[in-house]
Amino acid sequence: MLPELENVRFTAAGETLDVLPSYSGVYRFFGADEALLYIGKSIDIKSRINAHYQEGRKVGRHQRIMGQVTHIDCSPTAGEVGALLAENAAIKAETPLYNRRQRRVKKLWTLHLKHSEQGFLQPSAADFLLESDRAVDSYGLYQNKRHIESTLQRHARDHGLCLRCMGMDRGRGPCFQYQLGRCDGACAGAESAEEHNARLLSALDRDRIAAWPFPGALALLERNVSPLPQQPKAQYHLVHHWAYLGTFATRAEATRELKKGCQRLFDRDGYHLLLSALRKGRLEILDAKSGQTVDNPLLGSGRDS
Repeated sequence: MLPELENVRFTAAGETLDVLPSYSGVYRFFGADEALLYIGKSIDIKSRINAHYQEGRKVGRHQRIMGQVTHIDCSPTAGEVGALLAENAAIKAETPLYNRRQRRVKKLWTLHLKHSEQGFLQPSAADFLLESDRAVDSYGLYQNKRHIESTLQRHARDHGLCLRCMGMDRGRGPCFQYQLGRCDGACAGAESAEEHNARLLSALDRDRIAAWPFPGALALLERNVSPLPQQPKAQYHLVHHWAYLGTFATRAEATRELKKGCQRLFDRDGYHLLLSALRKGRLEILDAKSGQTVDNPLLGSGRDS
């Protein structure tokens, strides 16, 4: 039997809807006994859900999912950034049946860099504490230390880096890989520490997690100049050390939440969403406590993540 949208109940904020709304936001698919099946987001919820049902007419996994849906709940946001952040956070917190790919990882490792006496940057494994401040740049998120070592060895092989200068190979003088022509010779004086460091940073930059560049928590203001009925004109996204702490109707509400000492948990997907939005200048940046405008040092920097 094909899934039929006409047989589904629609709600928003607990209220029954006659039709699906076209505002941006997050939607949830529920099945029998209100079991949470799926969480999604869109800048046009009605259009996206209709697309789900069109795709559900084809035999396969999506048809099986849509055939179970009995209730769809919609939560409006002021814009796309809020929808992205809310969807990501909801998937991690509520673990719907069909959103397995975005579930939260509890234990991670990363790389920190320090200079040797000779001036070479040397990577070392560090426990990536999900609740800690992001005071320094980190490079990559790994499931275990073996993954770190294999990644560094691959970078050394692909970019002519010296494992000895990176602190991963004991000994003095030219390393064995240099003798085989696989190291560009930093260990033999054929290149400077600055040149070697620049190549190492270039190799690691794709996985860099930037240090938090702001003095404190932010209230990121997202406006909608033409909101649809029941859609917010503006929302404040509370963020501190890259941790998304929720979305609020007013800055005062965000400030009260911050004063509660709410738990800050870093999330890789949320980090990339925030970094991209800040680089594109899509949000007004306010100090969460004072409400004063904060300069954006990330505007137009780097590549989108």
